[in-house]
Amino acid sequence: MGKRKRNQPEPAEAAALNPFAFCSTAIWVGLAIAIGVVPDQKIVRSKLLVLEAGIGLQCLVLAASWIHATAPRWRRSPLDMPMALYALGGLFFYVLSPERGASTLELVRILFAAAVFFAASRTLTGPALPRAWAGTAAAVGLYALLQTRGGIGVLMVPHLDRPIATFGNPIFLAAYLGASAVFSTGLAFTSKNKERGFFAACAFLCLIGLWTTKTRAALFGVGAAGALWAIIALPPKRRAAALGALAVCAGLGLWWFQDRSWTHGLIWRDTLSMWMANPIFGCGLGRFHLEFVEYASPALKALWPQQKVIVNFTHNEYLQILAETGIVGISLILTIIAAAGMWLIHVWRESRDGVRGAYAFAAAALLAQNIFSPDIRFGVSSFIVFAFLGAATSTEERPLPQFPGKLGLGVLISLFVILWGRLAVQPIIAQRKLAAAPEFHIAKDDESARLIRDLEARLEADPENADLAENLAFYHAKRKDWPEAIKMFEKTAALRPDRPGPFNNLGNISYSIGKREEAIQWWKKSLLVSNEQIDARLNLAKTLYELGRLKESGRYVQEVLERQPSNEKAQILLKKMIE
Repeated sequence: MGKRKRNQPEPAEAAALNPFAFCSTAIWVGLAIAIGVVPDQKIVRSKLLVLEAGIGLQCLVLAASWIHATAPRWRRSPLDMPMALYALGGLFFYVLSPERGASTLELVRILFAAAVFFAASRTLTGPALPRAWAGTAAAVGLYALLQTRGGIGVLMVPHLDRPIATFGNPIFLAAYLGASAVFSTGLAFTSKNKERGFFAACAFLCLIGLWTTKTRAALFGVGAAGALWAIIALPPKRRAAALGALAVCAGLGLWWFQDRSWTHGLIWRDTLSMWMANPIFGCGLGRFHLEFVEYASPALKALWPQQKVIVNFTHNEYLQILAETGIVGISLILTIIAAAGMWLIHVWRESRDGVRGAYAFAAAALLAQNIFSPDIRFGVSSFIVFAFLGAATSTEERPLPQFPGKLGLGVLISLFVILWGRLAVQPIIAQRKLAAAPEFHIAKDDESARLIRDLEARLEADPENADLAENLAFYHAKRKDWPEAIKMFEKTAALRPDRPGPFNNLGNISYSIGKREEAIQWWKKSLLVSNEQIDARLNLAKTLYELGRLKESGRYVQEVLERQPSNEKAQILLKKMIE
């Protein structure tokens, strides 16, 4: 072998000097920290927004690196084809949906999952992310423990019976900590002496934090990942001992949680009835919460009254996919799981790559958890599953395909990021626009009283003037003078029955004073006068949603979006229906 030329960097040094590789590693480390640190909240979902932005940037960096390189290379995965079919399936079911507005959020999540997998399988290598991920997860686990005590000493934190840390929900937190515990444990088993203690300590803190969440599905997921590892990796005697220990832990867990109510069986039974009505293609992507009410049994409604509780999820992600997208849809996700299982048995068992195994078994924990939970339906959990599957199954670098070539792939990735990003940010933009909208009601001050006296005097002089009557009713409504506002709107409606506004406003007032059924009738009458109204439909959608009549509500939301696709109130209402 010839001597290496002077000043030619070693391969590791060359990778370190590559600005694209450096940016990619920095993004992954940032995402590993952000998933634990950034606070989550309903509707806006800041944590998910940061993850989506990071993955979009990661895809663009990857595209730029290919375009810049003279001989571009990329990694592949045995899950590439199943994931591509999964994404295309999401688009297919979106097109097939009878109400696409209700399907948009789930389509965005599926495309996000595909983007996460693609980015991870092509770029996620090296020790930086495992260290950052485990350390951040350990800190989150410790914070969860502190929340159960309200802090320690001078360090005070919110006191919660079931901690949420920065995740806004104990179930979301448990999904993160469960996968992180398995991941850190796998790294502890395979790391060198210097890092073994660090990863073991991280795994311990994750498990402690997980236990405080009291989430049975996440504990099951961790146990299932352990059982899978024992079956695949251990010789027969040690395998039997490990499975026996896990069985004992499972028995203790069942005894510990025996006083917790469990209604999953009722939901599963009714969901199967729902699937049987549409066995091939299901009821529609992301439409479970709209359709399930018609199939909910009296026993379930007695436990969860329709007007108080909305059954948004089956608490079995695979059963929910079956109900929404039928046999075709469930086949797509099961194909991904089957391909990952085959890789684990035939490839990992031979190579025993410790880091790849840690990624794979952590993803398996979340996939198993979804038998009793809808976790991968949520963007953050979906990010974990598909990032870890991509990192686990990526192969060695190979030359980029000549077709469509580096430029073609770069353009396709850029277009995907733009289109998917536009869909993803719509609810956030809508929320901010609504928050900035001016307040409708006004104070009962001297100025508003003077305006009302002036209008009353003018109306007394011209009692058949519908415009004056409507203006007077409007100002009474702004001051919350409900009886006077009702009288004036009814007068306006009598003078001009061809105007939809008075009927719509009578509905608004009825809603404000707690008469929701009466409000619904006013709004429907308003639509009979003018069928193209946006406000009356939004009012109907919101009120029907509050009454638990989700299918009717969803229909009105869809009608709004057909007429005004960018309507902020309709977009926010769709988000509220599943949160």
